[in-house]
Amino acid sequence: MTFVGRGVSGVAAKFPVDANGNYFAEIPAGTYKIVYRAIGTPENKESDRIERVEVMAGQDVLQDIDMSRQEYIDTLTADQRSRLQDLKNRNSEAMRSNEIIKALNADLRICTQDIKDADGTTDAATKAAKYGEIESLMLRDTQAKPEASILWAQLGTAQYGLMKYALAESSFTKALEIDSASQHPNPQIQSWAKTKLAQIHALPGDLAGMNATLPVSNQPAQASALPASTPQRQYEDLAAPQPPPAPAPTISLGQTKDQVIAAFGEPQRKAVVGPKDIFFYTDLKMKVTFTNGKVSGIE
Repeated sequence: MTFVGRGVSGVAAKFPVDANGNYFAEIPAGTYKIVYRAIGTPENKESDRIERVEVMAGQDVLQDIDMSRQEYIDTLTADQRSRLQDLKNRNSEAMRSNEIIKALNADLRICTQDIKDADGTTDAATKAAKYGEIESLMLRDTQAKPEASILWAQLGTAQYGLMKYALAESSFTKALEIDSASQHPNPQIQSWAKTKLAQIHALPGDLAGMNATLPVSNQPAQASALPASTPQRQYEDLAAPQPPPAPAPTISLGQTKDQVIAAFGEPQRKAVVGPKDIFFYTDLKMKVTFTNGKVSGIE
């Protein structure tokens, strides 16, 4: 792949595009037309072009060849436009999926804190509120992504905490089935689900099938909510909390490229502007500038 920049005075510069789609050249100040030719394109043909690119003395100019521009699309055949639209649709679906995953992760963080809060209190109303919030979130999220075993396990945890043992048994069983069938089973989820199922199966028969609306409490006043024939039971450790999520990746001045890539992955786009390297994380709306291989700017 090659770019050819030709100024209004006839001055031309020809430079290759590397495997990452980056290109760089030093050219005199002026107004240029950038022509893009893919490998194998004849000299009298072009893959794309951008008219009137202004290059100022002493200034870096970043110019992207964006083949989603309408002026470029208008040059395509009907079949090419159809394939391009199909690609856009797939990308749009992937972006929607990413947004769903972000929302689910946010809900899971709320659930983790709610479980800690419920385990840390003996107040029945607080337990009910915390487990109720988890149940509400997970009922919605298991509909949005029913193949995620962690969501079913969290739902079962909430239902167990609310003494909805029959529903909890169903949710933990679902979590175990989904996780066991996955390509990469999660030992933590499997152990969690099996432990809670064993606890449910160990309950007296009239409790095991119970779908109540209040959490079990050790307070005498709450014990009256149980059937008179049922002995009081202790449920201080209602559910092992979900392991806390990994801390969000951070970035700071002076970090190396390898450190940034380790935290955020490969960027969606890279550019080289003089002595500077630029990483574009379009999904995070973040631009990272490196000078001499280390972070010098974050936008």
